[in-house]
Amino acid sequence: MSNDSGELDSLRAENAALKTRVESAEEAIATLRAEAIERRAQVRALVSDLPVAMSRKTLLRQVLRDAVKHPDKRGVVTRVANKARRDTSDTLRRG
Repeated sequence: MSNDSGELDSLRAENAALKTRVESAEEAIATLRAEAIERRAQVRALVSDLPVAMSRKTLLRQVLRDAVKHPDKRGVVTRVANKARRDTSDTLRRG
């Protein structure tokens, strides 16, 4: 009988240890969830400050203005031409 009682005490101690670990894990999960919610709110706040959309015409106008003012105009033209060539060849391969 003392053998059963010793085993029962051992199981109770193990159960108590497991409960403590589960409670600790639940607290850690709650903390992580709260941090995730906070990060999500921060990202939403950052995104709300960004412009909603930019028209293609406005974008091209800005790119052209930046290219005209760029000190390495030849390099800009070369990069644009290479990109256009790559895009064309990629489109032809897909099509």
